[in-house]
Amino acid sequence: MIKRRLKDFSTLGKNGSVVFDFNPFLDLKLKATIETELAFCISTANSSALAGLKFQKSLEGLELKDLDVEVIEKLLMQAGVRFYTKKAEYIAKAVEKFDFVERVLDLPSFSARKMLIRFKGLGYKEASHFLRNVGRRDVAIIDRHVMRWILEKGYIDKIPKSLTPKIYVELEEILRGIATNEGLSLAELDLIIWYEMTGKVLK
Repeated sequence: MIKRRLKDFSTLGKNGSVVFDFNPFLDLKLKATIETELAFCISTANSSALAGLKFQKSLEGLELKDLDVEVIEKLLMQAGVRFYTKKAEYIAKAVEKFDFVERVLDLPSFSARKMLIRFKGLGYKEASHFLRNVGRRDVAIIDRHVMRWILEKGYIDKIPKSLTPKIYVELEEILRGIATNEGLSLAELDLIIWYEMTGKVLK
């Protein structure tokens, strides 16, 4: 399942679209584009992956760039995404500048991430999430599940109170060391951690 998901990410990055099938973990299939993947990654900040997936599913067949902020807000709200008003604004702004996003994707991962975090709604985690989901394998998506895993494995003494860019990069380096020792990419390690922590392989 993890290999299949990594292949999906690569296909999305290369071809611009892919159909994700989340069975047997979730009875859901959805067609993603790079635009809707960016919107999904913004939507999941401080919200559930399931709500983000429901929101992305609702975008199928729609031209995201043609949607008013109010329509995006309604779709986010209906999917159960938290902070839907602000996120609708962030998504609309990001899609408006999508030509910039496409140019950023020509850069190496770390340079691309530094450019992406200029957008409101895209911090280190969300930018890394987006990059991983379009095929990059060298960035870590650090959220509470991942930090708890690092803590339980004894690599840190406590979970940081706030995830500053400096702390994010430090934790990413810990994960990079683990991945290297196990012969994995950071993208593979993330999916393994998520499976260990949640019993699911989503994205």
